[in-house]
Amino acid sequence: MTAAGAEIVAISTDDLGGAGEAVARFGAEFPILYTSKDSSIPESYGVFNLHGDGLASASVWLITEGNEIAWRDVGRRYTHQVDVDDILEQVELVSSST
Repeated sequence: MTAAGAEIVAISTDDLGGAGEAVARFGAEFPILYTSKDSSIPESYGVFNLHGDGLASASVWLITEGNEIAWRDVGRRYTHQVDVDDILEQVELVSSST
């Protein structure tokens, strides 16, 4: 994504085993930050325990180089996932407006 001026970072509230398994399964080539014992990061973004499950909701955030939130999609249900094409479209929109 560097060509589009974007960097991918994941934050997971899974334990290391669950998140590590996902990395292996999907071949993620980006950093994954683990916060299983500290919910302060997802809480600060307002995505923790939205469904009463004690977990962070799946969400995608585009943050500009100036640390402004340019776009976000927060899980509306436990199984919510953001389509990759939607993310790429937003990355393109954000990078073309900067």
